[in-house]
Amino acid sequence: MISAQTWRHFWGRLRAVPLHAYPRVLRQRLRQLQWRWSATETPSRITDTDLAQVFGVAHVNELAAHFEQRGVRFFFDRPAAVRAGVLVEACSGARERLLVRGGELLAHRIDVLGSGPVQCGGQLPWRRDIKSGHEWPCVHFTRLKIVDAQAGFDIKVPWELSRFHHAVTLGQCYALSGAEHFANEFVQQLRDWWADNPPEFGPNWANAMEVSIRAANLIWAFELVRDSAAADSVFVVDFLRSMVEHGRYIYAHLEAGWPGSNHYLADLCGLIWLGIYCAPRAGEEVRWLPLALQLMERELPLQVYPDGASYEASTAYHLLVTEMLLHTAAFMRLNTVPAGPQLTHLLPLMADAVAGLVRPDGELPLFGDCDSGRWLALESDTPALRTGQDARGVLALAAALFSQPGWLYAGEGPARLETAIWVHGSDIVKISAVSPDSAAANTERLRALPDAGWYVLRAGGQYLAINASGNGAQGWGFHAHNDALSFELCAGLRSFLVDPGSFVYTGNFAARNEFRATGMHNTVCISGREINRVPAADLFRMENDTTLVVQELLVEGEKRVFQAARISRVGARVVGLHTRRIEWLPEFSGWWIADEWSGGAGNDAANGEVFFHFASLPVIVDGGVARTVCESGQNLALIPCNIINVQPVATLEMGSTGFRYGSLLAAPVVRYAVTGQAFSVVACVYNEFQDYELLCKNVAAHTWSTVSRPLTSNSSV
Repeated sequence: MISAQTWRHFWGRLRAVPLHAYPRVLRQRLRQLQWRWSATETPSRITDTDLAQVFGVAHVNELAAHFEQRGVRFFFDRPAAVRAGVLVEACSGARERLLVRGGELLAHRIDVLGSGPVQCGGQLPWRRDIKSGHEWPCVHFTRLKIVDAQAGFDIKVPWELSRFHHAVTLGQCYALSGAEHFANEFVQQLRDWWADNPPEFGPNWANAMEVSIRAANLIWAFELVRDSAAADSVFVVDFLRSMVEHGRYIYAHLEAGWPGSNHYLADLCGLIWLGIYCAPRAGEEVRWLPLALQLMERELPLQVYPDGASYEASTAYHLLVTEMLLHTAAFMRLNTVPAGPQLTHLLPLMADAVAGLVRPDGELPLFGDCDSGRWLALESDTPALRTGQDARGVLALAAALFSQPGWLYAGEGPARLETAIWVHGSDIVKISAVSPDSAAANTERLRALPDAGWYVLRAGGQYLAINASGNGAQGWGFHAHNDALSFELCAGLRSFLVDPGSFVYTGNFAARNEFRATGMHNTVCISGREINRVPAADLFRMENDTTLVVQELLVEGEKRVFQAARISRVGARVVGLHTRRIEWLPEFSGWWIADEWSGGAGNDAANGEVFFHFASLPVIVDGGVARTVCESGQNLALIPCNIINVQPVATLEMGSTGFRYGSLLAAPVVRYAVTGQAFSVVACVYNEFQDYELLCKNVAAHTWSTVSRPLTSNSSV
């Protein structure tokens, strides 16, 4: 008997799929059924005879010698110590940071997605969520229960460990030090993993994206230790056997359903890497590369907007997709594999979008989901990065690939070269010597990505990023949040108002939905209603209730004006209307943020709650004014200047931010409860030499207008 909740879940998904997408949905569903029907009870490995045939040699004993001479180029010449020397010379402290991390790995102390340092004993827990203790059995992946709403385990924890980012760190440590124990550790870990995770068995074979990311990282780690005695001919054969198994899995299990996601693009990148690296000569393997290139050309214009932004309504996933495509394009160019016209056209636009979005501290504003995902994490300070991602490191990759030195200097501070040095060597060091005067990205007054709905305004040393995107992914909302018309505000390197991030996905259903909710963003909640309805049991979909339109965008001289509106409907019924206007006020060194709203037909007098999420700074509420009280440097004051005679009630609460997946940090939240339909504040940045009291008086004395062109219940946007 199907429960009512299960039926609602099924029907909600069914009606959310547009008619044109049903053929793609049905094809993928049939593939999934085939995977289940063809599942075996016991794992099988590629035989020596089959492996020799793939590589076109008479016997597997010839494979190691053939592999040495197959003509495939990697990113550095052997020994890897030469490339490591370039890193040491160019990046102070990188060697020491990597060796410290390598020492932790030798001791089997791991820190995965917010677990904190965990001592793992003799063998790493490849199939266990070390945070909850749950361990998945070694059965065919189609028979596993990957997600359980009640159990509280998180599949991303073993997935992250089995992506083998840490193996690249071991390889880097070997290249930097020549110490054999780093190479021995990599070889032993990989042999343990092979024994514990045979092809298609266990949670680490649950989708092709995980297999693809793992393959790229294992290739990098192997190349870094390839001159070690540990990488003998027996290990080489076993490694190639595993790479072919990885490629066969991806080829047979492409995540090609509707709507397409970063998973599918990762699958295709993995197939390109393995198609180039293995250079197969027989069997289905010779199809890997041409098929992946063909499908990539077909998929990219579906998933990347004309302005260069990913269509998934998430800045973090845009960065992940850009990173994996840049690494893949660089590997293709190195081996003279021509990029198709779509990749050639869209990838520079994707990198340029990153450059335009970068905050002064080098990170991106967090619109939509962030799971700290990476294709490769080659920098030595990955654990210290706010989100675990490296936006400026990705831009350095792009700067070298497309000869755009200006991208190196997005944000403030020195260029981040480590990743690009491992990939491009001393070439990026030469490019970085170009004067940063050519870097327009960190001085431009406006960056507009209208297809994505992302806008960045800069004025007076301040950075303000605004989200006017919809659900993304053709309305499905894989990685969207209820953050319509939310924003982030920074002054120099100090972030004041931020997006709290995502925290977790499947490990905590309640927290997942909490972090997607309207009240977790710097926007307006009308009558307690979500901007888009959030299905309780569907963690990667949101109802596509809301439409947004930018009504005014003006950057001229000192003027900065942004106004946008959103209208939310359930069926034909309007349930929420919100107009937000943001203007730069140089006389206050701040931004006027004015909101007007209604609840739609029959509920025009809806009350509102306006939320402001602060970074982890000291904050007080002084009357109706909320302000930071940092002992030095700049502070921010939110000074209400309501355009109608309503006194909002300001409440200071302690909330949470989840910038890095799996980790929480306490941070203050200010909520203004408004009885009425309008509210506005001036967000003023001031320093210790300015008179705060006088600033408040000047704001109060100013004449404030109403929002221009507010929505009505009859509006159509």
